[in-house]
Amino acid sequence: MKAFFEKISADEGSSFLTRYVALPQFDSPLHYHPEFELTLIVQGQGKRFVGDHVADFEAGDLVLLGSNLPHFWRSDVNSKNDGELHEAIVIQFSTDFANNILANLPECTSIITILNIAKTGVRFPQTLAHFIWKVLETEGVNRLVALINALEQLAKTEEYELLASNGFNIKPDETENERMRKIIEFTLENFKEDIPLETIAEVANLTVPSFCRYFKSRTRKTYVYFLNEIRLSNARKMLMDNQLDISQICIECGFQNLSHFHRIFKTQTGVTPMVYRRSFG
Repeated sequence: MKAFFEKISADEGSSFLTRYVALPQFDSPLHYHPEFELTLIVQGQGKRFVGDHVADFEAGDLVLLGSNLPHFWRSDVNSKNDGELHEAIVIQFSTDFANNILANLPECTSIITILNIAKTGVRFPQTLAHFIWKVLETEGVNRLVALINALEQLAKTEEYELLASNGFNIKPDETENERMRKIIEFTLENFKEDIPLETIAEVANLTVPSFCRYFKSRTRKTYVYFLNEIRLSNARKMLMDNQLDISQICIECGFQNLSHFHRIFKTQTGVTPMVYRRSFG
């Protein structure tokens, strides 16, 4: 599975692409494309990677991605959801559509503003999901109107979350995306174990000092911080979804000891694991 530049073609008779995706799991590699992308998760859960940002996703997750922003969604597959399809609505439209059509319409000024913000990726509240469904359910000129309306609704809301950091600068280059893909894949597969810098540097085919400079220059964070983000993402899900003791969750998520787990968890979330669990039930 190789990182790749994704070539996208608009639907026949349309200026953009709209598709309903239903798969056993979302497992596409790290990829990028010049088109803007709107993705609504209809069913499924897992982890979403946008630039240097990683977070859990579930049904209702709605994200707008800017041009050439590396990304992928990776489903969690376990005994509870085995056999269920993972479903999403994906809308993709070109920069030409944005720059040559929308940007020339005074009524679309707010849309251009949110598209510019989307260079780092933006997550919107799921209350706006029905506007995305409307694009899927209509055809012809009505579909175009529905897309513009959906973008306008996204632009109007003040409830959104920026994803990748402003300093994120992985270039849309096949070699660099392949190296980052290897780093991410190895981390996802091995985060429960100790991952020395020597090991991950070897995966990236770099010396330790070069790897540390490489990773931080492209993500604005250290690899250790990124690794802990993956571990904490998994820990939060386990704290919400099952009844394992916190000490067991600590071990399952790759933390060396309970005190270290508590310290890292509170530093990044503002609360202890126990308080976090209680907030969900």
